[in-house]
Amino acid sequence: MATTIITTDKMTAVRAAAISQITGNDTIGISKALLIEEAKRQMLNGICHFIFRRKDGSLTERYGTLIPSLCSKHVKGTGTSPEQRGCMIFWDCSIGAFRSCRWENIVTIL
Repeated sequence: MATTIITTDKMTAVRAAAISQITGNDTIGISKALLIEEAKRQMLNGICHFIFRRKDGSLTERYGTLIPSLCSKHVKGTGTSPEQRGCMIFWDCSIGAFRSCRWENIVTIL
């Protein structure tokens, strides 16, 4: 049975397909892609509080933002976007630097 998802972010379908392939589960792929879309929406409008799994398996809690007035002055534009490498980028409010996490590793938004 085919599932239809209506979203405003065209990258959501790309993320869902990539996560589904990595995890081997379409449901996980779709749910995590929608979770990332919501996290990005919150970060563009303020601060998002979320949890993701690190490479070593531990869980990390972060407060991130993508507010253009804050982030744009720190963008150097010298490389490729982490989105092209399967990562969600965000400005970490706790340490004052850009961070990223793999799409498939996001756990929840608090």
